[in-house]
Amino acid sequence: MDEITKYHELAKDAGNRLRAYILSVSSGATGIFFLALTKTDKAPLSCSEKWLLSIALASFVLTVFLCLYELRIDAQRFFSLAKELGKPKDKQSWDKNEQFKNIRYWLIHMSYVTLGVAIVSTSLYLTSKIVGS
Repeated sequence: MDEITKYHELAKDAGNRLRAYILSVSSGATGIFFLALTKTDKAPLSCSEKWLLSIALASFVLTVFLCLYELRIDAQRFFSLAKELGKPKDKQSWDKNEQFKNIRYWLIHMSYVTLGVAIVSTSLYLTSKIVGS
C-alpha cells in the first residue's frame, strides 16, 4: 500500500470513528432531554433546573459542532498530505499540514471541555431530581 492510499484510508477511518462518537453522545443527550421534558409530574421546572438543562443542551450542541468541524479538518489534513506526497520531493510543502494539526488539536480539546460541561450539567440536573424525589 503506498503512502497516498494509506492517508486516504486514515481519513475514512477517522471520519467513521468520529461519526460513531457523535452518534453515541447525541443519542445519550437526546434520551436525557426526552426524560427531562416528558416527566410524569406536572410541576414546572425550577429556575436552576432550566439553567442546568439549557447549559447541558447548549454544550451538547457545541460539542457536536466542534466534532463535526474537527472531522472536516481531519479529512482535509489527510487529503492534503496525500496531495503533497503525490508531488515531487522538492515541491512538497508541509506547512498546510501543520496548520491543520494545530486547528485539530484545539478543536479536540475544546470538545472535551464542552462535553465535560454538558455531562456535569446533566449530572447535576439528574442528581437534583433524584435527591428531590
